[in-house]
Amino acid sequence: MNPNLSPYFQDLIYDLLRSDVLFFWLLVILTVLVIVLDSLSAIAAKKQKSSGVLPQITHVLSPGANFKEPEDYVSQYQQLSSRPDALLIENGYIIPVDRKIGGNKIRDRHVAELLVHMRLIEELEGKKPPYGYLILGKNARRVKILNTAQRQAWLTGILNEMRAIISGGKTAVAQPGGRKCKHCLVSDFCDAKAAPS
Repeated sequence: MNPNLSPYFQDLIYDLLRSDVLFFWLLVILTVLVIVLDSLSAIAAKKQKSSGVLPQITHVLSPGANFKEPEDYVSQYQQLSSRPDALLIENGYIIPVDRKIGGNKIRDRHVAELLVHMRLIEELEGKKPPYGYLILGKNARRVKILNTAQRQAWLTGILNEMRAIISGGKTAVAQPGGRKCKHCLVSDFCDAKAAPS
């Protein structure tokens, strides 16, 4: 056997072993990555479900649903009024629908407005809507917002804070932000406005 071939074969065997080890570690890393992404997806789905925000990309009307003429809901007792963009009758419940064309993001103010609709429908119609719909963006993505006790407690906190500000018992605190301040009508007179970016 040629003595010059021996180092060549040694190098070849070493390279093959090294590539197998490299392949093995690559496989391990990919497996761990898939497990981590799957876990994160499951955690995100669980948090989304517990938050009461359930996205659905479907038509506005569910099978068997009918439109009801939108109306003003006014409660002297709660000192609230609202008018949903649309009302649906689904499974015997009046379901409020609000259309938000300007963006695809769910904002707290959108959820709060929908919860006010549901609260007033419950008081004035006598039956609590289990959910309402936000229709978002140009593609009309439908998002189901569950009417949970936790969400209504959150809304009560917001309403109590607003009432305290109106009655003078609490001072409103500005929350400046570049984009918000840019389009604000009173930004020229505001001491709290965000610094220009």
